[in-house]
Amino acid sequence: MIKRRNLSIGLLFSISLMLGGCSFINSQTNNKKAEEDEIFMPVQDYTGQGFSFDNGEKTGEFAKKHREEIIKVVDQFFKKEYGLEVTAHNLVGAKNAVVVFVESKQEPYFHTSVVVGVDVKNNKVSNDVFAYEGSVEGAIMSGLYVMAYEKEFKKLDEFCEMIAKKYPVVGMRQEAINNTRDTGYDTRYYYTSTLNDFFPKAYKSYMNDRNISKEKLRTLIFEQQYSEKTSAADRNIHINLTFYMKEKYSLPNDKIATEVIKELKQFEGLPPGKYVVFIESNEIIKRTGTEKEHKGTTPGIDEILIKLYK
Repeated sequence: MIKRRNLSIGLLFSISLMLGGCSFINSQTNNKKAEEDEIFMPVQDYTGQGFSFDNGEKTGEFAKKHREEIIKVVDQFFKKEYGLEVTAHNLVGAKNAVVVFVESKQEPYFHTSVVVGVDVKNNKVSNDVFAYEGSVEGAIMSGLYVMAYEKEFKKLDEFCEMIAKKYPVVGMRQEAINNTRDTGYDTRYYYTSTLNDFFPKAYKSYMNDRNISKEKLRTLIFEQQYSEKTSAADRNIHINLTFYMKEKYSLPNDKIATEVIKELKQFEGLPPGKYVVFIESNEIIKRTGTEKEHKGTTPGIDEILIKLYK
């Protein structure tokens, strides 16, 4: 009896230690998971939560209180400078400023961002609106490029939809694009980027005549005259295809990347441009809206180039 009792006590003590150890391990695992949840999010759930810039806490709160006033200043800026109407989607605090992410309401379609100066201390919104040099013009030009090669971009849309059905991949949610992207013409599966001085005649002609035909834009783009500052290697619009792994929390699949690149090379009727293809992790970084990891082509090394044609 005594031995059996001692054995039971010893067993209970051992179980207690084991449970305590499991509890500690589970606690560590849960803490790590909580930390990752703060940083990463499956792309299917991401709409821009946590997207931020350094030193933007105070101005971010300021933007919430003065949202209508800031949007009014941005609307006036686009109407005055470009004769365009935009929808402001997201206001993000930055140092002494608010970055406003916008989308055009009509063709040419594009996403871009501008910076509005604010004075938090004196509770004032500045009329000073600016953007990185050429960024808005480049966004507009990317939309004009899509107008000029409308049929070809529809083929690219078909290609992307086919890839999403054939492979276990998805695109980014439209809400996330609206709230975090400022790269020009942007869809769930790809975005285009260029500079207005890649196609100066097309850009200037559109700014002078909003009724310019898509056929005329295409002709002007084909007969493009490049800026002397632009190197020959970069005289192509960049078309970046991005597919995210469908399975939640999964890492990018190198084999899928290889297959998608192969299929892109064989697909006919696509718009001219310099293509890169990325298969990205399911999880993205909330703060930046970018992928955790990716596989695919290496920019500057193995892009797929479709030369400009009329």
